[in-house]
Amino acid sequence: MLHFFKNNFLIPTFLFFILLLDGSVMTMLSYSLGSEKFQISPQFTLIVITLLAVYLINDSKIFLVSIIIGFIYDAYYSSILGVNLFLFPMIVILTRAVIKKFPMNFYTIWLWILIVYTVYTHFIYALYYLIDIHSSSYYYFLSQNYIPSLLFNAFLGFIFIWLIQKLVIWFEK
Repeated sequence: MLHFFKNNFLIPTFLFFILLLDGSVMTMLSYSLGSEKFQISPQFTLIVITLLAVYLINDSKIFLVSIIIGFIYDAYYSSILGVNLFLFPMIVILTRAVIKKFPMNFYTIWLWILIVYTVYTHFIYALYYLIDIHSSSYYYFLSQNYIPSLLFNAFLGFIFIWLIQKLVIWFEK
């Protein structure tokens, strides 16, 4: 029974709670920063999907879960349905390709998380700018959103690498 639960429900349930935690921490950070000029956008879901793509052996399961979580993420947080539905599975595919080409240790995984976060954030910014959802300048985006968020998410990635690795080791037993 536990084996069936671990194989079919643990990863999707865990990612769903991470998705909810993403929004809760975002709300908490926006209230705690108050009148500060910068905004921190935690990307728990993006980091965890990237790490699961690195550590899980069965890539079809994480691919399917990333599609579902991408749809829920778009429906819950985004104003455009389909962006994360497309991006999360692409991150899984790219991550699987990268781990076959490079030796994976703690620092290369951490660097890959930062690269994925940078490309993801800039893609979202460019898309929203092109369809005129926001009109902030690129300088404003870099200084007020991207750099503070990059520092915060780099710290999160540093912690999550160890946590997700332990979770996957337990999961794959």
